[in-house]
Amino acid sequence: MAIYLDIDKIRREDNINRLLDFYSIQLKQIESNHLSGCCPIHQGDNPNAFHVDLEKNLFNCFTHCGGGSIFDFVMKKEKLSFYQAASRIWNIFYSPSQRQSMKQENAKVKQELTLMNLRLKLQHHHCYLEKRNITPQLAQYFQMGFCQYGIMKNRIAIPVFDIQNRIVAYCGRAVQEGISPKYLFPKKFNKSYHLFNIQHITPHIPQASPSPQHQKPVFIVEGFFDCIHIVKMGFDAVALMGCSISQQQLTLLKDINRFYILMLDGDDAGEKATIKVSNKMAQFKLTFKTVYLIELKEPELLDYDFLEMTTRN
Repeated sequence: MAIYLDIDKIRREDNINRLLDFYSIQLKQIESNHLSGCCPIHQGDNPNAFHVDLEKNLFNCFTHCGGGSIFDFVMKKEKLSFYQAASRIWNIFYSPSQRQSMKQENAKVKQELTLMNLRLKLQHHHCYLEKRNITPQLAQYFQMGFCQYGIMKNRIAIPVFDIQNRIVAYCGRAVQEGISPKYLFPKKFNKSYHLFNIQHITPHIPQASPSPQHQKPVFIVEGFFDCIHIVKMGFDAVALMGCSISQQQLTLLKDINRFYILMLDGDDAGEKATIKVSNKMAQFKLTFKTVYLIELKEPELLDYDFLEMTTRN
């Protein structure tokens, strides 16, 4: 059955920014009325390919898809005819049942985020993950991905597990520069009580080997992506989620009882933090060695040969 469509009303009242918000597309604002980013139509990875003019209500993909109005955007993104695209826009913004469904979905997601064992529905393939050299398979291994709903909307949601492999929180990384905060944690989550990726670290068993040094060492780094990169290279790693270490984190490391390689960022803050963290680890009688990075390097930028070299005693 045909539905009533007021095309003029859509042209007058709907803007492309509203449509981008519906599709959970986050672009970087480069001028007051100008946005840019990866193309959401063909899912490209060029951060400068897709441009939106908010004043003229137009878009353009300079590498593949071309441009046009909000009708053209929906036609290209969902492969629809003009009438089908107009109907889609009408249903999105003017259908009472659709608006109510969207409100219920957002409320449901926000409520479910309070449950620590919830697995969010995430997209393991995203241009930001590609930029950080994270494949969909690697993203699936860490159960991370692009989130479209709730408090993690338009962010890369990264789950933090406890040692029993239970999700205790999600951290959301902004996919566009200039978004604040860059890393969004739930208000009641205390990251100093946890170590990222601890669920994948096997504790040292004295009966299996005489000392922790006989097992593969565990790198201790600052950030999520440093840790993910090192794991991708075939090594064990945990992240402090910052450049300080707490009593609770030290206790977790003590319980795992492995040989550790402390390797924080190579900037001034990382160098100062390394001294403080290594002193605390020594006081806690952990078995470890310290690697200082130079020239402002981060662990995420290190190759396999360098990492392998650091594991040698």
